[in-house]
Amino acid sequence: MAGQYSPRQYFRNTPNKYLLGYFNAKQINIEVDFDTLKENDVETLFNAFIALPDNEQTQTEADFKTIHSLASEAGVQALVDEAHYFEDNAFIEQIAVIEGFHAKVLWAFNNKPEYWHVATMFLHADNVSASYWKKRNSLPLADVIEDSAIEKLSQAISAYFYEKEARGKHCKIETYSRNNKEYFFAYPEDYAQTNNEWISDNLENRATHPAFEIIFVYCADEQSLDIYAPRNPKAVQELQKLFAKHILHLDSFPDGEIDKRVYELDTVAERDFDFKVTTESGIDSVVVTHLRLSFKHPTKKRLTLEADTKKSPLAVYDLLAELDVPPYYISQIGVKVLFSVNGAKRKVTRRFNITYPNSCALNYDGNDLKIREMLVASGIEPHALDKAE
Repeated sequence: MAGQYSPRQYFRNTPNKYLLGYFNAKQINIEVDFDTLKENDVETLFNAFIALPDNEQTQTEADFKTIHSLASEAGVQALVDEAHYFEDNAFIEQIAVIEGFHAKVLWAFNNKPEYWHVATMFLHADNVSASYWKKRNSLPLADVIEDSAIEKLSQAISAYFYEKEARGKHCKIETYSRNNKEYFFAYPEDYAQTNNEWISDNLENRATHPAFEIIFVYCADEQSLDIYAPRNPKAVQELQKLFAKHILHLDSFPDGEIDKRVYELDTVAERDFDFKVTTESGIDSVVVTHLRLSFKHPTKKRLTLEADTKKSPLAVYDLLAELDVPPYYISQIGVKVLFSVNGAKRKVTRRFNITYPNSCALNYDGNDLKIREMLVASGIEPHALDKAE
């Protein structure tokens, strides 16, 4: 994450030539001589920024906050994913040689605004905690998704919320593709709200009709549907049915099918377990940071083992070998993955837990997607549970 936004911090992180490109593109006449301005002359930039007319300062601040929110590895990856979709190799090559996340992202904002909106939406979806997504599996393959089907889904969502809760009178759905997944961002109309708002030097109370958000992610390869519906948990089952009816063209959709896939965690407890890593993934190392043992007898008792893996990557296994524990199965593992970054001494770290039977805090983009591919190659990623089991 890029951290908290402030104008000074933003100017400190952004090279002058990209700032100049922004102001030229927006036709904003900021009182700064960029020909003589030194890099990181934050105060000169800040003083010129606060001297802008109110409307230009408001526009600039809104843009800079959005740019700052995307100035991270995940944000740049979202832009690259969108370029991949359009087979824009020139964009990918150009952004790769620009130094610094703020510079990369501002360059993209200035030069490829058509990628911008989608990248911000993908980054938002990627940052949703895995626990907030509700999944359905064993779905049929979708035919070509027509605009008319998307419009019918939009109307159905609107009708459902308007009938049940007297909101959602209007609804718009935007659709995008990434990593063999189809994203449907739905924006039904929410209840009216009033807020105090500064209009120039006047404080006014204004009524607005904000939108609330629902995200559908359909994956044909997994035959799965994930739904993110914050503050609307009771609506998820009905939203699944609406998606199945209008996008998958199913006449019926049985309630609440349980996800029966399981992670193979017991093999990870073996000291010689080997994570299958490819050179192309950029993964430098994988370390198990903790193991949670659930005892078979007596039940409902468990033991979590943690150790300092900085000195020894196998420290958790060393601790397990020292203990005399009753029969158990592994119900959770903690994993730390280090990624090498070209030209950088510091490595990128990703920590996550996998919990039996099928809970994992990884997303499906960027480095998380590479880790999932590693889990598949290593025989850990969920598979259907055998009836005999």
